[in-house]
Amino acid sequence: MSLQVLDRLAVAHEALIIALDSGDLAGIEAATTDLSDAVAGARALQGVGLAPDLKDRISSLAVLAQAAQARVNFLTDHVRRRIDTLATLAGRPQGLTYRPHAR
Repeated sequence: MSLQVLDRLAVAHEALIIALDSGDLAGIEAATTDLSDAVAGARALQGVGLAPDLKDRISSLAVLAQAAQARVNFLTDHVRRRIDTLATLAGRPQGLTYRPHAR
């Protein structure tokens, strides 16, 4: 896996984090597309040997991926709570939205 591929992944993750933090929907969509393309590029090189000096870089990418995932989880939970509140105010039962795990 080349350093360019890892750099592209890092830039895509960072752009997604910035877009999520700012609430920029167009930015989130663009960053998600860029990240998807970067991941596809990395998968294309999956069979290539990994140089030892790239292991630290991959670890830092894992941190970025977890940061982006935490933001997505937070925002998803926030939206779910807002929908539940609106459902309650409208006199409808909660739980009309998809939930991956029953609570």
